[in-house]
Amino acid sequence: MVSRAVVAVDLGASSGRVLKVSLSEGQLSVEEINRFPHGPKSINGRLCWDLDYLWAGIESGIAMAFADDPSIASIGVDSWAVDFVPVDVDGAALLPFVSYRDARTQGIMPKFSQATALSDHALFERTGIQSLELNSLYQLYALKDHPLESYQRMDRFMLFPDWVYFQLSGIWSCEYTNATTTQMLSVHDKSWDPDLLQQIGLSQNVMPRIRNAGEILGPLKASWCAEWGLPEENGQAPKIVLCGTHDTASAVAALPSLTRGPYFISLGTWALVGREAQVPDLSDYAYRHGLSNEGGVFDTIRQLRNVSGLWLIQRVREEIDPESDFAEWVEAAEQAKPGRSLIQPMDDRYFRAASMVSEIQAACRESGQPVPESRGELARCIFESLALNFADVLEDFSKGETIPELHIVGGGGRNALLCQMVADFLGRPVIAGPFEASALGNAIVQMIGLGWIADLDEGRQIIRNSEDLPRYMPHPRKIQKNIRQRYHALLDRQKEQA
Repeated sequence: MVSRAVVAVDLGASSGRVLKVSLSEGQLSVEEINRFPHGPKSINGRLCWDLDYLWAGIESGIAMAFADDPSIASIGVDSWAVDFVPVDVDGAALLPFVSYRDARTQGIMPKFSQATALSDHALFERTGIQSLELNSLYQLYALKDHPLESYQRMDRFMLFPDWVYFQLSGIWSCEYTNATTTQMLSVHDKSWDPDLLQQIGLSQNVMPRIRNAGEILGPLKASWCAEWGLPEENGQAPKIVLCGTHDTASAVAALPSLTRGPYFISLGTWALVGREAQVPDLSDYAYRHGLSNEGGVFDTIRQLRNVSGLWLIQRVREEIDPESDFAEWVEAAEQAKPGRSLIQPMDDRYFRAASMVSEIQAACRESGQPVPESRGELARCIFESLALNFADVLEDFSKGETIPELHIVGGGGRNALLCQMVADFLGRPVIAGPFEASALGNAIVQMIGLGWIADLDEGRQIIRNSEDLPRYMPHPRKIQKNIRQRYHALLDRQKEQA
């Protein structure tokens, strides 16, 4: 039995992982080599990522993978979007590595619009991306009001996975799927928009060449081959292959769908809710309904909205019982009364909340609802509110057409209660998994680049054959209809008060 393997480095906003993904007899298997939890921390008043810690976890995980299996063929890297590492002329990272959750971008969008005479709608028509203050465009513009001395020496702009690829290969580039999330790429010609770069004070020379997922970037650097005892002569060094470097692009690549245009939720700290398409949608309807057109692997488009995911329950757990297992929160939510308390999970008040518990309780109190106090009440409030929001977004995107089935991929798909809630409120079947979607999508794109798999359709079929995929059928009941009506009434009152 011949088994071939790649390393998938998968970096989420709350944990990083290095995994070995093997292909044998038409099936994939995943082995976690190293996992390292992480999160942004305040450094001199700025919310920052620890780049040295992140790299140490990546490097040690790759080293362990090769120590166990020197025949591993390649490495691919995906991560969360929009955050970047400035690099100086000597190739050194210019710290701090600032997080998208840092407050420096708060209120930046109206300032940008006023200074540039570019409305959100005009930006959408140029980039296909909805304006969010966390986007790279606004992070860079915020440097005008919140300058960082070190960033003035920036010689090369690198999104985080591009920086990791640079460490491994010595080659500077930017993979297309992640480039689209910056809101600095033209949706029309897939190149950096020179006018937008000028508006934020960057020259074209600072921006990397755009490359596509599936391209072999080059061999692993000789220095790493020497350190890890790997061959480097005669083309024997492991290859560095571009996957969909935005973790959602990799997750969507792993959709176990056999049909065109599948609907999905990639559910982790954030939830990316939408559908796969072949062309971008730049219509007024798309703009008004918050649809973004992010790049997908192999000439696809991810039409989606970026909404709150498990961030709310992650923060509540950290406050109340950080050692608890999420399964305990799901079990407690199952025992709580349905529809007791609801919130709008995309309300700005939750984005940088000092206390998520207090903020949720205050929102319920202000709206005249019972205040969730227990673990189960808080979890039920969050899960139902998320499921209701997901259902609304999906119905916006479907434009009245029937959604045949919904795929929920990523770690959030393990939450059976939430999956069932989505199926019930949406009224459509939900297929959960794969749970390691970003890593599997990362791996199959590498394997396509290496020539082991013919194309994305074959890769998805292999994933479907390799995974146990729970299916949740909708069970419509009157109480769900009542809960959804109450949720919409809540949203309407909030709009009136805004």
